[in-house]
Amino acid sequence: MNLITTTDLSLFETSKAERQEFAQSVIKGIKDGLSDPLRVHYQVKCMEEVIKNIIGDAEYKSMTLDEAAKYGKTFEHFNARFEVKEMGVKYDYSVCNDPVYNKLKAQLTVLEDEIKAREKYLKAIPTSGVETLFEDEVVTLYPPAKSSTTSITVNLK
Repeated sequence: MNLITTTDLSLFETSKAERQEFAQSVIKGIKDGLSDPLRVHYQVKCMEEVIKNIIGDAEYKSMTLDEAAKYGKTFEHFNARFEVKEMGVKYDYSVCNDPVYNKLKAQLTVLEDEIKAREKYLKAIPTSGVETLFEDEVVTLYPPAKSSTTSITVNLK
């Protein structure tokens, strides 16, 4: 496998307008019959995987943070504004030893289980509805509204 140099990636050093123009030209190529839409979709999925692999690499993250540290927390470089900041901060409350918190979490778990069971029941209701007694009144229950979008999944080999 050949090493990729920064010049190989220079195609992507563009302005926002240029990136939008490129995307629109790809779509126009499909509309005009110059490109196979499935091939383009495959190529885009491949690009997504490459990006995911680069960004997800611990060594890559470390090298970019080291380089950014030379410029400060916020700086302009190339055609972009860079900012070094904490992201995805998470708290682990299990170490707090707080009985109030622990009791509330237990109640929440019970409620979540009850909600899941109720949702399962509601999904099984026929579209015509079911009359049921709730407290002192009869209520007609209906199944939940269902929506989805059609998409194509691509499993890269």
